[in-house]
Amino acid sequence: MARHTKLFYGLAVISFSLLLGLTIYELVDVSEKSYSIGAVQSENKSIKKEIAGLKVSLSQSTSLNNFEDKIAEKGFEQIGKFEYIIVSSNGDIASR
Repeated sequence: MARHTKLFYGLAVISFSLLLGLTIYELVDVSEKSYSIGAVQSENKSIKKEIAGLKVSLSQSTSLNNFEDKIAEKGFEQIGKFEYIIVSSNGDIASR
């Protein structure tokens, strides 16, 4: 009888140790995954803010009001008259 009790307590301690180890392993795994999810969500928020800023910047730069300002920033000048030369298919100057 004493041998059965020692065997029972020994198996109980081993089972408890295995369950405790498995529980600790799962807690560590869940906390690592939670941290990873939080980091991805934080990065996702910052990317969404950057995209929103880029959309606003794009809409402002493509509006017609800012079009002439953007052209002036690039160094182009406003002209009043176009002069061009029409060249025929054989390479001769046709008219002006």
